[in-house]
Amino acid sequence: MMISRPMPLALGYVQRRCSLRHFEIGTEQQLLAEAARTQGHILGTVHVDDALTDPDGFAVLLQKATIEEHVSAVIVPTLDILGDPDDPRSKFGQLLAHGILALSADRPVVPPQPQSVPGVPVIQGCNPKRRRSRVN
Repeated sequence: MMISRPMPLALGYVQRRCSLRHFEIGTEQQLLAEAARTQGHILGTVHVDDALTDPDGFAVLLQKATIEEHVSAVIVPTLDILGDPDDPRSKFGQLLAHGILALSADRPVVPPQPQSVPGVPVIQGCNPKRRRSRVN
């Protein structure tokens, strides 16, 4: 018997650059969705940082990821856009400080298959998020 659970949610993050045309955002979103699925997540909203029209895309993403309890990760096309993981002021450091997993579409980390134990049902897609206290 196999019980299926919904996969954890990952928000997407893309930095709009001059070479990325508006009609290519859908392609980026599709790439993120496939990579998220490969890594055991389902893609939620994709936030786009655009220096000219919406420079606060990451701030909005970070706010949503910390408020929404079911968000466990952020997926990006490449980890380079998040900056240095050792710098607490970088985007990568901010995600880590909030306990949010950073996933990359160009270097996917495929989760191991769950081990089956005789007589115990396997639960697919179960990746419980650690609860953290919220101080406002």
